[in-house]
Amino acid sequence: MARIALTEREVEIIVAAPKTISKNVEWHSDQNESWLRCELPVESSLKVNLKVYINVNAEDLSLHSFSLLLNNYYRIRGLDVNGSHRNTHIDSNRWQARTHKHRWTDVCRQSFAYTPNETFRNEITENFRLFCEECNIDFRAEIKPLPPKQLTFNQME
Repeated sequence: MARIALTEREVEIIVAAPKTISKNVEWHSDQNESWLRCELPVESSLKVNLKVYINVNAEDLSLHSFSLLLNNYYRIRGLDVNGSHRNTHIDSNRWQARTHKHRWTDVCRQSFAYTPNETFRNEITENFRLFCEECNIDFRAEIKPLPPKQLTFNQME
């Protein structure tokens, strides 16, 4: 895919614009995968293709992330709860199983992460609502419950 000349200023305009999600959060996974995911179209008056992607580790619900993507590729905002990342462009900050956010920058593009000022709990629904609020997204749908976790033989003893 060809890279577009996307600037921080343009991203800030997109993030600041009012947006809406009307589709319910419904969880999907491939067979034998430990991650659940959801893809949600984002409606706006802007002439851009926006989606929010949600990923949740089915084995450890405290591991989850939210991404606002432009054109199905450019992660212009992100929240990784208890995730791992290392900055490589302008600093060498590192997050190992720690919550961090991503924002688009002219230098690092989608690879810049930072420690958020606010505190996030391991609660997926509340964290998703906070992410939507930060991205100026009005979430007007329902978050369906996560599918039940299947017990392993060790857990049944």
